Amino acid sequence: MLTPNSKFLKIDQNLLLKTYLVSKKQKMKPFKNSKLALYSTLAKFKRPKSYLGKIMLVAFLGTHIPLLTLFFYSISVTTLTIDTKIHVLIVALIATLVGTALTLIILQKLLFPITLTAKGLRQYLENNQIPQLPTQFKDEVGILMADTLYTISKLDELIEQLKNYDRLTSLPNRQLFESKLKEEIDKAQKNQSSLAVLILDLDGFTNINNNLGKESGDLVLRTVAQQLTNYVGNTELLSRINADEFAILYPNLTSLEKLNNYSERILNTLAQKMLVNNEDIYLSATIGITIYDQEKVEPQEIMNQGEIALNLAKEQGRNTYRFYSTEMNEKLRRRFELERDLYRALEREELQLFYQPQVDIETGKFTGAEALLRWQHHQHGFISPALFIPIAESSDLIISISKWVLETACKQNQIWTGAGFPELCVAVNLSAKQFQQPNLINEVSEILTITNLKPSQLELEITEGLLINDVQKAITTLEGLHKLGLVTALDDFGTGFSSLSYLKRFSIDYLKIDQSFVRGIPHDADDVAITRSIIALAHSLQMGIIAEGVETIEQANYLKDNGCHKLQGYYFSRPICSQDFTELWEKNLEE
Repeated sequence: MLTPNSKFLKIDQNLLLKTYLVSKKQKMKPFKNSKLALYSTLAKFKRPKSYLGKIMLVAFLGTHIPLLTLFFYSISVTTLTIDTKIHVLIVALIATLVGTALTLIILQKLLFPITLTAKGLRQYLENNQIPQLPTQFKDEVGILMADTLYTISKLDELIEQLKNYDRLTSLPNRQLFESKLKEEIDKAQKNQSSLAVLILDLDGFTNINNNLGKESGDLVLRTVAQQLTNYVGNTELLSRINADEFAILYPNLTSLEKLNNYSERILNTLAQKMLVNNEDIYLSATIGITIYDQEKVEPQEIMNQGEIALNLAKEQGRNTYRFYSTEMNEKLRRRFELERDLYRALEREELQLFYQPQVDIETGKFTGAEALLRWQHHQHGFISPALFIPIAESSDLIISISKWVLETACKQNQIWTGAGFPELCVAVNLSAKQFQQPNLINEVSEILTITNLKPSQLELEITEGLLINDVQKAITTLEGLHKLGLVTALDDFGTGFSSLSYLKRFSIDYLKIDQSFVRGIPHDADDVAITRSIIALAHSLQMGIIAEGVETIEQANYLKDNGCHKLQGYYFSRPICSQDFTELWEKNLEE
């Protein structure tokens, strides 16, 4: 659990009383002790300011007055000459001053533990910072320092308890809850995950207080707190944020269905008969739920959203829950439904590969094809890749799907080769998580062996972002893939942030011009300039060029005239299933 709220924390009443008395010291009677008389007298003098200075002054006067009196008397009664007496007096004074200085320095060092303890107390009172004091010494001063440190530590724990935890239930209070919520929001932003906050209100609690008294009401609150504490999981945080309101932080939200079930079980847990002071009480609760999903928001705003959802739920009646926004609820419901169904899409054989031809610019013949993933949902028909691929990429599901895509594309290519078609290079996009897998090279090699496909008939496409995150690892991985004999391509070139100094170090065979640049040629001057630059760069690095998104004859002719090697786009064919691709390829061969 985020905080140790599974057991109620007990507060030492005696320590509370002592703290209260210290804070109200102006109301206490003056403390009198005869042994403090000298201290009281010295404290009245403004100079020296420090207590240590007063001790030094007393020590100095106490040693010098009798010593100098005796010395001057001895000198006055002797028969020495005046010069000799002066010399003896000077030597005696110097020796006395040196000895006194050394004594005072040593005395100051011996008093330092007391000074350090006093400064430590002041440091805690002014800056709320626990001092560093030694605890290994066993004499009176050592025990003083150890006891002071122990007392300050316990006092700090007590203050922390009073500041961050509810007095009645010992649950975290609203202040601590919002602090933890801020931390979880930061984690969710970093991990691209979601979280939920549930605001729970006890229905009709005011009637319990009015009819049975505050004591019974407090007992109900403690009982509810204990029931909720026993229910929440190890990752959730339970808090009492108001008189009869509780809040639950639900991090790492992965399923809306799970959250619905979680809320319903909470309501069922509280909707039980409760015996309080021999009175049967039938309790119920209402819950408002808000979900954080990658939007920049402050904890207070999330709490306000939860309160709004709670009020909307109260309007519907008791013992129910409602989300902050119906629109958000519907959006998240669809997303989590897709995620749930995507996990079963492979089992149901709903995933398919479509193929879009890559045409040699000189001959017009098919020399390659890009394998593109499609999902034929059993209820909703084709789901856009823009919807389901980000869902898959946000979880480990993308790894199993990517492996299936790679293996299926290799099998299909081998089927075409076995049917007598010319050797074709099928391009497969590597996902970020797949590219980062330490066993990627072995996995690709194993698939090639299983499908009996030549390495030269497989092209792996990598986006720029995958390379710049860890350049050295990317170089090593690409070199390993190249040693297998695979073809590699840098996809969507020009849209990322690749450094040209790194580009020459990557084992890349092709640069793919992104369709966003192809779309504007030959009329858009900016797209023309960018396209020419990419083609010139590829030529200088001895790389091939593939232009995707070609839709018109003008675009095709322009790319051909400027030295592009392969073209891909709707001008030749939209992505189609393997059977349709086979028929289209046959026609292409006959031309």
